[in-house]
Amino acid sequence: MASPAFVSLLLLTIVVSTASAQGGIASCCRELSNTQIQRVLLKSYYKQYTPSCPIHAVVFTTLKGKRICADPGKVWTKTSMAYLVGKNWQLQRAIVPNLYSTI
Repeated sequence: MASPAFVSLLLLTIVVSTASAQGGIASCCRELSNTQIQRVLLKSYYKQYTPSCPIHAVVFTTLKGKRICADPGKVWTKTSMAYLVGKNWQLQRAIVPNLYSTI
């Protein structure tokens, strides 16, 4: 039978590895920004959900690696997400033109 100290250490290791695999709590947005930059300066985005993080947010990453925590309900956020989806689709189409020409 495993000792309580070993079981506790094992559980702690699992929790820490799970948190770091998901970006960790330190990478969570704690407040929403009102910053609206030009969409051409945006590189990507992902959605942040609770309970892993304290608030719902859309996290944009700029070409320079800065993070912007945006309100998912705002028009700027939604149009910027749509812009990035379209931009990525166009890039994929340019990379693999033969795949899309058969569709």
